Amino acid sequence: MSSEISDAPGMRMYYEGSLSYGIYAFIWFGLIAVAVTLWRLSRESTSRYEKYVLLVAWGILPPIWFLVEYFFVFMPYGAKHSFQFFEYGQNVAAKVWAAVFALISISLYKDREKENEENKAKKQETD
Repeated sequence: MSSEISDAPGMRMYYEGSLSYGIYAFIWFGLIAVAVTLWRLSRESTSRYEKYVLLVAWGILPPIWFLVEYFFVFMPYGAKHSFQFFEYGQNVAAKVWAAVFALISISLYKDREKENEENKAKKQETD
């Protein structure tokens, strides 16, 4: 595989050899994690505890991965002349991460508001 970047359409490689397979497997894992997270958020039966676990996982793991990939994977093993493509990919991934994190936060906020309304209704019933 060539490490040169062209403006031709198609998939650009910023890792070469067997390392690229591991990175792409990790990307697929990330996409599946997004799908599972969205599925769990869409269910009424998802507990607040599960949502907090998702919030913590999405708040810590992706930023750590961005740092690890940049400093310990891309810097020593990245293809020459591919930094702009790498940077663009991380930028897109960061936006997806932020959107998922925001959705989890909004879901927790909605749960809290629902609980507050229920508590107000119970309080009014007892008064």
